[in-house]
Amino acid sequence: MKKILTRVFIWAVLFVIYAPILLITLFSFNSNKVATFENFQFSTDLWTRLFENEEIMNAVFNTIAIAIVSALIATIIASMGCFGILALKKKSRSALMSVNQLPVINADIVTSFALMIFFVAIGLSNVGLLTLILAHILICLPFCVLTILPRFRQLDPNIFEAGQDLGATPTQSFIRCVLPQIIPACVSAFLLGFTLSLDDFVITQYNSNGIDTISTLVYKSARRGVPPEFRALSALIFFVVLSVLILYNLRKQKKGNKK
Repeated sequence: MKKILTRVFIWAVLFVIYAPILLITLFSFNSNKVATFENFQFSTDLWTRLFENEEIMNAVFNTIAIAIVSALIATIIASMGCFGILALKKKSRSALMSVNQLPVINADIVTSFALMIFFVAIGLSNVGLLTLILAHILICLPFCVLTILPRFRQLDPNIFEAGQDLGATPTQSFIRCVLPQIIPACVSAFLLGFTLSLDDFVITQYNSNGIDTISTLVYKSARRGVPPEFRALSALIFFVVLSVLILYNLRKQKKGNKK
């Protein structure tokens, strides 16, 4: 009886989580502006209009480009930073990790206003895309550090010096001896940073300087009525994420079977 109740509870939670997403996916094939079952008419018109809408396509391009660049730069900085953090003394390392935790613990609205005031103070308030990328790097960087640092702690601390003893420069030793062993952690950090950047609204809203992303465009459109094309866009994002997860799990399962 206990197992049955547990399964019912799990399925109920999953239904509450995924039912809205499935409804959006279903109504993405409804050409009517008002999404109801009464006026449901199966059509792919919204999908056609989605790719013809320049405003939405520009927002999608901006969102993906900013997320990729921000996550990549944050991952590179975090990789080098973690290498340096472990070389510090215990007190300095603890102080630096406390500073790293501030953007994680701090409220997004506080970080947003702080960044906006900072960019105005240094004269970068009208640069546009640059300020937005810098802001997204800041929100990605602490999470990238927290993802990569545990992997560095698992490495042999003498491997870097061993590379230098064999004739490599410090840069060559890091690239050839250390980097190959932390690549899985770097990939995880990049994906986490990419997701955080892709999902962010508050910091983007106050530092966008007129550059629209998906989240800010939806917010602006909500005042005059969200275009039905966003139903197709939401379904597309869901399908892409679902496909990536399925392919990742299949690949992981194949590796497990080979072992």
